[in-house]
Amino acid sequence: MTDQSPLNSTTPVTPAADDTSKVPSMPVFKDSDQGKFVMGLAQINRQSKEKAVQEKAASLGLNYIDIAVTPINSDLLKLIPAEVAKANLIIPFYRLGTKLRLTVAHPTNPDTLAVIHGLQAQGLLINLNLSSEEGIMEALRIYDSNQYIVKKEINTTLDETQIKNFEKELKELALLGEKLRNVSSEEAVYLLNVGAIRAGSSDIHLETESQYVRIRFRIDGLLHEVSRIDKSIWGNIANQLKYMSNLKVNVTNIPQDGRFFFVVNDRQIDVRVSVLPTEFGESFVMRVLDSGRHIVNFEELGYSGQYLQKIENLTKIHHGMILMTGPAGSGKTTSLYAMLAKFNKPESKIITLEDPIEYHLEGISQSQINEKGGYSFASGLRSILRQDPEVIMIGEIRDLETAETAAQAALTGRIMLSTLHTNSAIETIPRLTNIGLPPFMIAPALHTVVAQRLARRLCTNCQKQQPIPQSTLEELQKILEIIKTVRPSETITIPETLPVAEGCEICSHTGYRGRICVIEMLEVDFEMKDLILNKASTTKMIESARRKGMITMREDGILKVIQGLTTLEEVHRVTAN
Repeated sequence: MTDQSPLNSTTPVTPAADDTSKVPSMPVFKDSDQGKFVMGLAQINRQSKEKAVQEKAASLGLNYIDIAVTPINSDLLKLIPAEVAKANLIIPFYRLGTKLRLTVAHPTNPDTLAVIHGLQAQGLLINLNLSSEEGIMEALRIYDSNQYIVKKEINTTLDETQIKNFEKELKELALLGEKLRNVSSEEAVYLLNVGAIRAGSSDIHLETESQYVRIRFRIDGLLHEVSRIDKSIWGNIANQLKYMSNLKVNVTNIPQDGRFFFVVNDRQIDVRVSVLPTEFGESFVMRVLDSGRHIVNFEELGYSGQYLQKIENLTKIHHGMILMTGPAGSGKTTSLYAMLAKFNKPESKIITLEDPIEYHLEGISQSQINEKGGYSFASGLRSILRQDPEVIMIGEIRDLETAETAAQAALTGRIMLSTLHTNSAIETIPRLTNIGLPPFMIAPALHTVVAQRLARRLCTNCQKQQPIPQSTLEELQKILEIIKTVRPSETITIPETLPVAEGCEICSHTGYRGRICVIEMLEVDFEMKDLILNKASTTKMIESARRKGMITMREDGILKVIQGLTTLEEVHRVTAN
């Protein structure tokens, strides 16, 4: 019935009964110290019982374990429900593959044997051990600690009625903390997610302070504090989040990453969870990814005029590298998805390599890297080339190996799409050089660089037209004169009024709803290729690009202010150096 051989030589096992040299010696107590004397008697009594169990184990051919002082892997607790473990004085404490170590107090008890047979039916090889009743009862307290959560099926589907109920309760996000106090921990997690979806939030930040936990939503790129909750209810919510994300509940001193999902009207919402230990407890950040969200087109992203025409023309090229650049959160991946949608035709093979896959595109082969498993952007890209694609998209160029492979792909007749972290389009060229890519590879491989930022779009529900302040008017006129020297054929006039949003329920009282790209685009034409090969300064490259009509992100943002899409303050914020 049982596998009596040790599972692992490193498994902590209390000395056998005949190894009396390692049994603690009897302490000596002063008669005058009554308290210590009583404690000493209890310890002697306990040692006597443990020794008796040791002897019994030896007679039965079992290993003896002092389970009260033996480390227990809390992940194993789900194998035996708490009520079963307590009723039968049985507890699992170590597992290696299919081998499981159990300890029991009464190995011949029929109910205990039934539990063991049930585990064997699951394909587990049982190594049975013997412990005292007192030791097992002490060890069973782990079921009542925060290291254990009763396993249950988590409902991952929310119907329209549930969503409407949640939204009704969250008419004001400030009430979120109050609502969380009166619901179960599982419902609390869904309240947080539905609140984020309703507010158009991309991230939920749960930050522990000394007296409370702060809830902040990232809405249109900026963090907004929406509520605070008491630490008294936070523990259960944190444990529920960990449980749903398949994280270790009993680990609180190291970072952890996980994910879970829920379904709304057949649309899957993925939630990536990051946990970080901080001074006052663990901080959680939840990235909300609506995989069913439609891929926006370039007009919706904010491309217009010459830049819209240029980006549309890019979808007609047959080879070359197109790079989207900007800092984290500047919408690079979103723009790449818009471009992939344009390239997605029946006659084209398209493969992506992402970290992670954020949105699923029909007709495109999407692959997710796994750095821990050795599947990196560089190694994945080499594998992708053997799949004979016309278009390749990799999430980011991070190192020389990836850059070289990407450039080779572009030089051998593929369209290569990727992202790079630079502050402007022209800085892409020295950035690639610094990575180690030589100019003779950059010049022929690179086709176009698009740098962008995301400015908040004015809420159309609460905006009102107002006269333009004099200081704003002067700045608009100054920038407009510069734009006209770069693009003399364009006719642009400043209106008498511009919209100002006051804030409403629809935009969560921010005055903004949604975001819009401000862009600059660098085309690597023959003149630019010569400048790259000759290692010309960035100043000369900028002069060449400006002669061909390139306007900067700030200038493109000013055009969007004149169009009434955003504000001057937003353009200043996102384009500040």
